[in-house]
This record gives sequence, C-alpha cells and structure tokens, in this order.
Amino acid sequence: MTTVIWRCAILSVAVALLSSCSFFERPAPLPRHAAIESSSSDSQFDALVQGADIIYFPSESAVFNSRSDTTWKLFEALRRNGGSFAVGWDLSGDEKGAREFVTETDKAGAELLSLRAPPQLAEQFAADKIADWSREHRNDKIVVFLRRERLGLDAGVPYFVAQKTKARQLILNPRRQSTGPSLLAGNRGS
Repeated sequence: MTTVIWRCAILSVAVALLSSCSFFERPAPLPRHAAIESSSSDSQFDALVQGADIIYFPSESAVFNSRSDTTWKLFEALRRNGGSFAVGWDLSGDEKGAREFVTETDKAGAELLSLRAPPQLAEQFAADKIADWSREHRNDKIVVFLRRERLGLDAGVPYFVAQKTKARQLILNPRRQSTGPSLLAGNRGS
C-alpha cells in the first residue's frame, strides 16, 4: 500500500513539473554588447538595428549637435529600417541638439517615452515601461537613452527587462577613436 502511495506521489510531482509552461520555456536572451564608432558604415548600423528589438545607448555618450556622430547614425539606420520605432530616455532635453533630435524623431513618426522616475524606482519603472511597450509593439524597435550606470549587467534596466520579455536587447558602447575593428558584437560576457 505504501509503495502505491509513493508511486502516486512521485507521478504527481513529475506531472506537475512537466506540465508547467515555464518548465519548457527558454530563458530570455541575454543582452548583447556592441562597440561602435562614428566611422562605422551604414550597413553595420543597419545590421545592429536588424538584430535587436531594444537598443540601449548611454545617454552621456549621446552627441546631438553633430549629425556624423553615432547617435544620428543610429537614428538614420532606424529610419532606413522602415518599421515603426520609439525613443525612450531619461534626458532633460535642454540643449538645442537634443531638441532637434526630438523634433526629427517626431517627424519620423517615432513614439517618445519618458523614463524619468524617482531615483528609488528608476530602474524598475524604466524596465516596466520598456517591456510593456515592447510587448505591445512586437514588430517595432525602441532605442533607449539611459545613463551608463543604469545599464548594469546584474541589476540594471536590461536585466529587469529580460525578466519580463523575450525581446532581443543590445547595449551600445560608442567609441570616439578607432582602435581596431569598427564594430564588435557579442554576448553579455564579451
């Protein structure tokens, strides 16, 4: 009798584990990292845009007053991509170049998402807003301008977004000087 009870208990546990949807789901892909330079070709920027759903750009590296900078080249690649896209940021937008960038993204039909929140809620608020937008607009791209420290590997916004969506994420690291290959991409540990 006890053997039958044990077998039923083991069978029940096995069925519960195997019937769980999350048991069969793959974990969210880890954010990739890419080092880019303003001298990178248009095709390299296009490849980056094609390979990601959510693209993070360190806001302190964004240069809005030079159309030849990586910020504008990324914007042009999004426009060439032909799909809809959004721009999310925690920037104040006070400088003239940032206002021009906002105007241009608005002309291109991009949705603008403000990711500003009180400091104690900043990462979770931004992650929730990005993940919600990404789920609602599965075929669209979003470029997110956040301070570099908010893009941390273990507790930053991309980490929290990965817990909420399976979107392909890319964290860009703009470079000013050419020190080797103009474009590098790899997994999180690269």
